[in-house]
Amino acid sequence: MNIFQARVTIINKFLDNFKEPFSHKQFAAFKMFIYGMLRDYKRLNLSSLSCNLPLDYQQFQYFFSDSKWNYEVLNNLRINTLRKAKTTGFSKEGVLAIDDTGSVKPYAKKTDGVAYQHCPSLKDEAYCNVAVGSCFVYGNKHLPLNLKFYRPQAEFLLKKDDPDFRSKLDFAKELIDDAISKNIPFSYAVFDSWYPSSDLVEFIDDKKRKFIAEIKSDRNLLFRHPVTKKAVWLQQDELVRLIKKHLWHKARIANYKDANLPIYGFESRLKDCSVPIKAFVVFGRWSDEDKQDIHILITNDLGMSHKKVVGLYMQRWGIERMFQELKDTFYFDHYQVRHQEKIMRYWMLCILAWSLVYWIKQNACLLKVLSNNPSTFNEYKQALFKLILFSSYTCLSKNGLLYEDYFSCIKSNRFRKSCLFN
Repeated sequence: MNIFQARVTIINKFLDNFKEPFSHKQFAAFKMFIYGMLRDYKRLNLSSLSCNLPLDYQQFQYFFSDSKWNYEVLNNLRINTLRKAKTTGFSKEGVLAIDDTGSVKPYAKKTDGVAYQHCPSLKDEAYCNVAVGSCFVYGNKHLPLNLKFYRPQAEFLLKKDDPDFRSKLDFAKELIDDAISKNIPFSYAVFDSWYPSSDLVEFIDDKKRKFIAEIKSDRNLLFRHPVTKKAVWLQQDELVRLIKKHLWHKARIANYKDANLPIYGFESRLKDCSVPIKAFVVFGRWSDEDKQDIHILITNDLGMSHKKVVGLYMQRWGIERMFQELKDTFYFDHYQVRHQEKIMRYWMLCILAWSLVYWIKQNACLLKVLSNNPSTFNEYKQALFKLILFSSYTCLSKNGLLYEDYFSCIKSNRFRKSCLFN
């Protein structure tokens, strides 16, 4: 059944916070788009949406392509809406996770940003779009904050020296500045081994902020040799060998997912970086899928304990869960638009649909409505769509013109009535 001018109070209450960037017609298209995203599709696109909504394809195309609305303003309103409620707000103990994700586009080589490049979601090379994102993570909560659209060097006249080119590390800096400007009270910035360049480490330290990151095995760390007592630059293999041979008795144990991980911590510096750091060599795997037996974490919090560093760093997985939920439940990589502005609009609307479900979930809005309580995002989305169908059914049964239009191809009045009232 199509969605007919559905009015679900709990959905409208959330969406009414977003009238500011839109005209009256734009806001109607915006609401219908969010309503439409709560339905299940094999492949979501503007055509499939228009087939299930009281808006045609041209109206949706205009909404994405030619209408004037700013996705950054929309995102700011979304964050302020979540901030207002205690159940969806931000805690001072949360961390700012930064990572990138890829949307595979093998047949969209004329789309902005698509190139044969590293695709984070595949962990391999592919034709894809890449976005760098930030996420606030606190315990089991993870809230998307912002996204940056990455365009590879090949799209710029002067390649990486072009003044308009932004690397992923540049975007990481911009996302940190964005979180600070929005007064997001994160305690640490956390990111994986791709991001902790000397430049980014010094940038964060200059901001008087703390970070925790993993480093790659070929990074050089300053280490006091246990035999010669001299400071030397060592990579992971030699560092591990010396710790196991001479310093194993000083290793401490941290528990993660019922695994006891030996950890050796020491004060150090990265080569070509002026910021004093504390390094932690972690012996063991994070999970059964982890292929690495050794992990080295670094932080500019010199008072960090071995237990705390593991607990805080592993909150980084919150941004991975966020990207997975956006793709699995909210069609984040289903777009069929080519230009950066339109793709960013689509991505922000996906994040807003995620935020709607999160807001409803955290505020227990369905507790007195449903006989059983959903738990996952997909279950909440399905429950909300049932409410939309009930609302559409009611609207269709009470609106004669709508009823006649919908059943215009059905000749039998008996069949019409049996469909609607039985």
